[in-house]
Amino acid sequence: MHVTIIGGGIAGLATAFYLQEKAKEQGKVVQYTLLESGDRWGGKIATASVDGYLVEGGPDLLLTQKPAGIQLCKDLGLGERLIPTNNDRQKTFLVQKGKLVQFPADFSLVPTRFWPFAISSLFSWPAKMRMGMELFVPPRKEDGDESLADFIRRRLGTEALDKIGGPMLAGIHSADPEQLSLLGSFPMYAMMEKKYGSLIKAARAMKKSRPAPTSGQKPPAMFNSLIGGLGEMVDALMERLGGDLRMGVAVEKIEKTDAGYDVRVNGETIQTDALVLSTPAYAAGDLVAGFAPDLAGALHTIRYVSTATISLGYKKADVEGQHDLEGFGFLIPKSEGRRISGCTWASTKLNYRAPEDGVLLRTFVGGTGQEELVDLSDEELIALSREEIADLMGVTAEPVVTRIYRWKNGRPQYDVGHLDRVAEMEKMAADVGQVHLVGSAYRGSGIPDCVKQALDAVEKILGD
Repeated sequence: MHVTIIGGGIAGLATAFYLQEKAKEQGKVVQYTLLESGDRWGGKIATASVDGYLVEGGPDLLLTQKPAGIQLCKDLGLGERLIPTNNDRQKTFLVQKGKLVQFPADFSLVPTRFWPFAISSLFSWPAKMRMGMELFVPPRKEDGDESLADFIRRRLGTEALDKIGGPMLAGIHSADPEQLSLLGSFPMYAMMEKKYGSLIKAARAMKKSRPAPTSGQKPPAMFNSLIGGLGEMVDALMERLGGDLRMGVAVEKIEKTDAGYDVRVNGETIQTDALVLSTPAYAAGDLVAGFAPDLAGALHTIRYVSTATISLGYKKADVEGQHDLEGFGFLIPKSEGRRISGCTWASTKLNYRAPEDGVLLRTFVGGTGQEELVDLSDEELIALSREEIADLMGVTAEPVVTRIYRWKNGRPQYDVGHLDRVAEMEKMAADVGQVHLVGSAYRGSGIPDCVKQALDAVEKILGD
């Protein structure tokens, strides 16, 4: 059997790896070709070491509650390289009227501890009362999808939407909460409402059910990374893959045949039994247009937005006295009218991100409503980030390291009804025969989600 995997991001690499490993385990003979049109492997995983600063251009964390990403690291022999975030310094701030205001302790979407929430200046008293009344808001009767904005307004009120739903939750996806699918992005909240009738009740019940940590043992961190950055995953994968790997080649055409598919690359035809499309959805739509026009049309309905990250490394001595950097960073509501959407204090959040005498910050621009900022020059993006950091944090020092990553049309948008549309796309692909869709456009955009989709695709391929 031969499989052609198109797209060398983490979804495509994980598909190739698990196809290779699980075929061996099952005693099956499977060959594969992995094609990447760009000039490097890894997709949005982009790690660079610059003068002792470890810069992540894309994702920098693995969510431990979704185990596929952590398991991939262990399967690659990287288990000892995993590190947790520095939870003892875990403070998160929100910009409010131009000032950084700390989120209450143990606060996510709903308050779980009364006193830190009650004395917080982050929310007005009417908002605190409205959020507390969530206990008495009846659960939604309908089972269908709704927008994140509608969900938060209904359960917690408008101020919670502005200060949590937009910057904290929708911001993860660079999305508009008014359009963002609740079931596609945060299905756990729908489950909590359905099971407990209230998010506050659910959060309290879940907190009680957690096993108490062993004496002297820290509770597990919600996020992990790797000592040398997530690029270690890509390097380890490339060392392990033994198939036909081709970089810098674009697929010219795919034709369906009685035996499978003919994939045209650089004038050569690759005859293959199965296709795994791990490209952006719009690129996948272009690839299948010739033999599956309905599927192509559906794939093209998934919207994308552009974003960029700007990393700034400073000498610690230049920043001392300007800001203590005690926390993981800050988020910015749209209502503040800022040109960045947030800033992470990377060297506080994770160890090994800056030299002993340095600190590393990372700002974010673009996304829904601000995509034009991504097209600014490097000099303009650096100046913009420095101006915002100076105004909000008081840090006016000259950075000694700068690095910019632009992700043009790089963030898929999970609009309301997303999962239903994806299910229909998957059915269309199955009807065509041995076409598999994996990647951030479909069933979760994080690294663990992409790895899980890769595993599911491999299971189907080997099962068939």
